[in-house]
Amino acid sequence: GKPNVGKSSTINSISNEKKMIVSDVPGTTIDSVDTKITYKNKEYMFIDTAGIRKKSKTISKEEKFSVIKSLESNKIADLSIIMLDASSFLLDQDRKLLEKARDNGKAMIIAINKKDLLEKKTLSEIEKVLDEDSMFNGLPICFISAKKNIRIKNFIKQIINKNKLIHIEITKTNLNKFLNYLNKQSKYPKIKKREIKPKYIVQIKTGTPLFKVFINSKKKAPLIFQRFFDNAFRDFFKIKGVPISYQFISSSNPYSD
Repeated sequence: GKPNVGKSSTINSISNEKKMIVSDVPGTTIDSVDTKITYKNKEYMFIDTAGIRKKSKTISKEEKFSVIKSLESNKIADLSIIMLDASSFLLDQDRKLLEKARDNGKAMIIAINKKDLLEKKTLSEIEKVLDEDSMFNGLPICFISAKKNIRIKNFIKQIINKNKLIHIEITKTNLNKFLNYLNKQSKYPKIKKREIKPKYIVQIKTGTPLFKVFINSKKKAPLIFQRFFDNAFRDFFKIKGVPISYQFISSSNPYSD
């Protein structure tokens, strides 16, 4: 997030300790700081990053280095929490940071901090903007106040639930159930009057979940089939707002059962 949106304060609220130095002065956090937090007997690593301003306003070498470290932290993290300031909502820089996280293929949560400073009417207006903006489709959005400790527990639950989805492991049995379901329920996209069908699926890794999907075609899986498969897969396993990668493998014998 931008400087002074409340990233360090939120870490303190989540951990219920004053782990991070906080100040009203932008730029108090000048480096990415790793913080271990134990919640319900499980340990999580949070990376509190320095605030990222517009390039045109990032002048000193120290601040430029801080921005590089923040962006590198985003690349290695499993989950990106994009923090926005409810009192200066959705500026161009907010959108750019959201795009950077999305370009890195990260699962995201939107945290809108300083909820306590707004009236209900203003909150409703912000919710309407978010609902109408396609950039936020499928993303969990949490209105919080780190300073007043408002809705922090709900925010932690969102983080943990999203983390579980990122590291989901789907058994071969359940993958086969999905294929059987798809064969019974779906009309597959056709290429030259021939249906493109998945024959076999195997999970390769968690993190950003990766699956190999073998199809009954010698040619590369067309985009229409890739989209169809992804939508069906997400609906069946109830995976929303998490990037999933697929390797579609063409079969050497597309006519085999």
